[in-house]
Amino acid sequence: MADSQQQTEETVTGSCLCKAIKYKATGQPVFTTICHCYNCRKSGGGPMAGSSIYPRAQVDIISGQDQIKVYNDAATDSGTSFDRQFCQNCGCQMFGSTKLAEQILAVYVGSLDPEYVNKWTPMNEQYCQTKAEFIPKLVEAGRGGRFVRSMMGPQAE
Repeated sequence: MADSQQQTEETVTGSCLCKAIKYKATGQPVFTTICHCYNCRKSGGGPMAGSSIYPRAQVDIISGQDQIKVYNDAATDSGTSFDRQFCQNCGCQMFGSTKLAEQILAVYVGSLDPEYVNKWTPMNEQYCQTKAEFIPKLVEAGRGGRFVRSMMGPQAE
């Protein structure tokens, strides 16, 4: 790889709370999102879940592959289960994937190392109809702007 390519290629790192699982994601994510669906809220223990969606080949699990446990979430709107991957030791939610798009992997923002958290920004917001009322509307730009709101799940572009 040429030096100029290395300088423009972004890499982020992250881990679970106990640091048993560590990863790096290289390059830009396909998109970043905030999800307000009940399943993301319940599994993450918060009012929403933020994630970066990467081509699976761009995410390298550096250590702890054997510590990843998978919860097969079958209660989805699509009817296709969503595999929620978390650390079996500390319970930290790390990744998500579905058979509908096996080539991509969701990397949860809560697992990012601290130096990357404040650089993360969502490109869209989904399941706004179940959004907690105390969370303000982030941006009302619509499809013409940089931020897309969806009342249901992800929308095809």
